[in-house]
Amino acid sequence: MAMHLDHISISTTNLYYGAHRLRLETGLSFYDGGFFAGGNANRIFPLGGATYLEIGGIVEAAKVRDPKNQPWWYPKVQAVGEAFSGLCFRVDTMEELEEIAKKKSYTINKDPVTRTRPNGSQVRAFSAPGAGDSWPKGLPNWYYFEDFAKHPSGQPVFNWPNIVRPNGISFLEVGGSREDMTAWLGVPESTFPFRYNDKLPGLYAVGVNTAKGEIVIRRPSCTEF
Repeated sequence: MAMHLDHISISTTNLYYGAHRLRLETGLSFYDGGFFAGGNANRIFPLGGATYLEIGGIVEAAKVRDPKNQPWWYPKVQAVGEAFSGLCFRVDTMEELEEIAKKKSYTINKDPVTRTRPNGSQVRAFSAPGAGDSWPKGLPNWYYFEDFAKHPSGQPVFNWPNIVRPNGISFLEVGGSREDMTAWLGVPESTFPFRYNDKLPGLYAVGVNTAKGEIVIRRPSCTEF
């Protein structure tokens, strides 16, 4: 099975400021990723190597007025303002995703996760397990994208002055143990650039290679709260 790092998720109370802050902090650029049916939207920072970082937040307050409709990370981010909420891998075929789902005793939703871009086009992907099942445990999940030409990592970004061009993820700082990560992934965790910090499972920092040196993006993990 081919397994790839795919994307990292930061959840924020202010989608506009969260993306602006990360751009100022790193020099990386982003584009408007669009919105999901559940009332949230994202802005996407391609990181190179077919990976990306998404900053997501609620843009339709009525959808989360009832606490039972709130994403698992919502009350945590309301308390701290911004935090890493997810780490995602990618497989190349639906058959591979179905194999993972079977091992995790998870039924893949027949309707893909669908995001509508500002131009009206849609990006569709299936996931296993669901983000609400693995991310609260500080564990990654997997995605299969129907049309890889539309993969978020390969789309053009806004053209700001002095943009820093990313060349891929250099490391992922996570909590938990090497043994638990290997057991969850089903492949040796050393296949991927993990660093462990002896904290609760979750994502705490990501390193990004650039021609100007390594950039480190550090945020709290939602699993800490």
